[in-house]
Amino acid sequence: MRGTGVDLDPQDYDDLLHGASMVERWRRSEHAVAVAAELMRLHGGTVPMTELLWAGAEAYLPRQWNAGRAAEPAVAAAEVYDRWRRLHERRLQRRQQQPDTRS
Repeated sequence: MRGTGVDLDPQDYDDLLHGASMVERWRRSEHAVAVAAELMRLHGGTVPMTELLWAGAEAYLPRQWNAGRAAEPAVAAAEVYDRWRRLHERRLQRRQQQPDTRS
């Protein structure tokens, strides 16, 4: 594959696009597409979701999906979004509680 700034062996390129890991299979699933759409809606419609928010989805949804126990996409996205929002709020609180060391 040329033109991307990276030369990949055809096998490596195929592994990236069609990898067999659980996360890679989930990323290509209809469930992941629906979860992503719902997360973007929850995060502000046209505003792309943050990498951290998507990392939260990838942290546990693929395993549930692979086991056939994944919640419906809207429910799964709401759970991920709620976890991300709570972490984000805690991060902001910690920043506000830190003394200002700038001179």
